[in-house]
Amino acid sequence: MALILRRLGRVELARSYLRDIRNNNDYFHFIVGRTTPWSDETAPPTPIDSDAYIAEFRRTVMFSQRIDSADVCMLAKRENWTSNTVYDEYDDAYGNGTSSYSGALSLAEAKFFVMTSDFKVYKCISNNNNAQSTVEPSSTGTSIFELSDGYNWKYMFTISASDQNKFLDADFIPVRKLTGNPTHDVTGEVDSISVTAGGSGYTSAPTVVIAGDGTGASATASIASGAVTSVTINTSGSGYSFAFVSFIGGGGANATGTVNLGDADSLPAGQSAVEGAAISGTLDRVVVTNAGQDYAQGDVVVTVTGDGAGAEASAYVNSATGAITSIRVTNPGSGYSYANIAITNTSAPGTNATARAIISPQGGHGSNATRELFAHNLGVTVNFSDNDNKDLITGNDFRQIALVKNIKDNSGVTYTSNTGTGCHIVNVASGQLANYAVDDIIVSNDGGKFQVIQLDSDNNNIYLTAEIPLISNSSTLENTTQSIASLSINSVTNPEIDNSTGEIVYLDNRAPIIRSADQVEQVKALIRF
Repeated sequence: MALILRRLGRVELARSYLRDIRNNNDYFHFIVGRTTPWSDETAPPTPIDSDAYIAEFRRTVMFSQRIDSADVCMLAKRENWTSNTVYDEYDDAYGNGTSSYSGALSLAEAKFFVMTSDFKVYKCISNNNNAQSTVEPSSTGTSIFELSDGYNWKYMFTISASDQNKFLDADFIPVRKLTGNPTHDVTGEVDSISVTAGGSGYTSAPTVVIAGDGTGASATASIASGAVTSVTINTSGSGYSFAFVSFIGGGGANATGTVNLGDADSLPAGQSAVEGAAISGTLDRVVVTNAGQDYAQGDVVVTVTGDGAGAEASAYVNSATGAITSIRVTNPGSGYSYANIAITNTSAPGTNATARAIISPQGGHGSNATRELFAHNLGVTVNFSDNDNKDLITGNDFRQIALVKNIKDNSGVTYTSNTGTGCHIVNVASGQLANYAVDDIIVSNDGGKFQVIQLDSDNNNIYLTAEIPLISNSSTLENTTQSIASLSINSVTNPEIDNSTGEIVYLDNRAPIIRSADQVEQVKALIRF
C-alpha cells in the first residue's frame, strides 16, 4: 500500500501541539539535567531513543520550567533574499510532472518564498522566465506587484522584533497563526483560562461560568486536594472583546481565574490586511507549455474555463516565428479549483499552442501563512532566569534539556506551576554546608544515592538529585567523595515534580551550560514533524 503523509498534514500536527499548549489541554515543561561531563564536551553525543537512556536522564533532572503560549511559534524554512539569485515561482503542479528551477519535486521543497533584509516575507509568484532576482522587494501592499527585474511578489508578513529575538535562527523563520481556521485562531474566542487561585473545600468540580460580550464559550474545571487546578476549554465561542470567569458550586469557594482571549489582534496590521484581502481560487499565472506556430499578435484569443469566474488573459506573440512567448493574466478572477486554458485565433493560421493555469492556494495567497509556507516545525523558546524560590539551579552546569508533556507532582497530579524543583532539598545545621561541595556523591543509610547539585547558604539547604531516592528526615548521610560519614540532617523536602512521569517528546544533548544568579539563558528547541 502506497501512502504519504503530506507536508500540510505535518503542519496540522505542529498546529495541534500549538493548540494544546495555548488552550492548556496539556501542560508542557522544559526539564533540565546531567552535570556529568561528556567524553568530548565540545561535541555532545546524539541522544538515544531508548527507555534506558531516558530513564538515566530522568534521574539527573534538576528543575522544570513551564512553557506557555508566548514561548511557542510555528516555523518555516529560512531563505534569505540575495541579489542575482533565481527563485522558484509558486506552482501548484510541482511534483505532478513539473519540477522547479531549483530542481525541487514539490512545492514544499521549492525556494519560492524569501525573507528580506528588513525581515519581510514574500512569495515569488513569477520569476520572469527563470531570470535572476536583482531588486529586493519592499512593498507591504495586499496585491501582487511586479518589480523592474520582472519578478512578481506577494507580501505575506513582517517578522516582529520579539519574534526575531525568540524564534528566528539561521535555518527557520517564525510564522504566526491566522485569523481564520482552525477555530482556536479566531479573534474574540476564548483560548484558555488560567487558574489564579485554586480556592479550597471543593469536593466536586465546580461549574465554570464564562461571562462577557461574546457567546458560546464553555469549559470544565479539574480539582485536586479540594482546589481547582486547571480548566479545559470545551468550546471557544466567538465575539469576545472581554470575558470573566467564575466557579459555581462544587462545595468549595474562592477559586478565581483569568480568561485568555484569542490573540489574532496582536498580529501586525500588515499581515491582518493581507489575510483580509486574500481571494480564494485566483488565477495568477499562465504557463505556456507549447508555443505553437503561425500566430499573430492581436489575433489570439485566450479563453479560461473552470469552476470559478472572471479570469481573463492575453497572449504575446513572437512576430518573427509566430510562436506564443507568454500569456499575461489581466484579471485573476476567483473561485477556481481548476481551470483550463484554450488558445484560439480569429484569422491567423496559428496552431498547437497549449498552456496551463497556476491557481492560488486554498483561501488565496496570504490567507494562511502557516499552510502556504509549510510551517511544519514548532519552535519553543524559554528564558531561564533567577527566581526567589530557587527552583532554577545556579552555580552548576547542565547538559541535557527535554520537553516533557504532563509531568506530575509527587501526589500524582499534573504539575502546572511555572517552575519546579526535581531535587530533594536537605536542610542541615548551621556550619554543616562545609561538609558538602557541588557534584559530591552522597549516600544515605536507607540505601539512597544522590549527587549534590546546589548549596543554598542563605537557608542551609543542600539540593540533591537522586539515582536511588531513599531518604527521610531521620536519615544519616555519608559524603563518599570527601569520605565524611555520619552526617546528620534536620529535614528533607521531597521534589516538587516526579521526574519519572510525563511523556518526553524531545531530548537535546548540549555543551555544558553554567547558570549564575545574575544571568538569563535563552533555551531553544525545535520539534520537527
